[in-house]
Amino acid sequence: MKTIVAWLLLLWAALIFQVARPEFFSSGSLVIPLSVGCVFWLRNGTGILIAGAALLIQWILNTTSAPIDVVVILILACVAISRDSPGDSGWPSTTTGIRYAWWLQPAIVLCIGLILHALLVDNFQVEYLWPTLRSSLCIALPVLAMTLIITKAADQFGLRRRPVW
Repeated sequence: MKTIVAWLLLLWAALIFQVARPEFFSSGSLVIPLSVGCVFWLRNGTGILIAGAALLIQWILNTTSAPIDVVVILILACVAISRDSPGDSGWPSTTTGIRYAWWLQPAIVLCIGLILHALLVDNFQVEYLWPTLRSSLCIALPVLAMTLIITKAADQFGLRRRPVW
């Protein structure tokens, strides 16, 4: 219960920072990586529900044409966390010999989500796609990396009930 409340407060604070200072934090640069981190930390339906609620609130605050990015992020995260055996999905696994594969799945979900989020902006123009993605990734990648490193450290020190990696 404490973990759920902590994630709710963290995502709420990210939404507030993003809305309060849009000149510093581009749309999606805080909420999307923290939502992906929440899903991969909790690895259950509660994490999907909390991340989906935060992403939908972000969509309501920054209305785009349709919340396709929210749906794609949640579906990719569900596929990544729900596979039972390492060989039944196209996602890399820690058993395939890749040493740092524990960060690859969340990074793929994050990058696809940010690209879709940038494409769905109302005033989308192709020449502004790369600067928008670059500014979002400059914030989103370190936030996701910090979340994943904390997750890995919590697993190593036994601070989580169910170590996954």
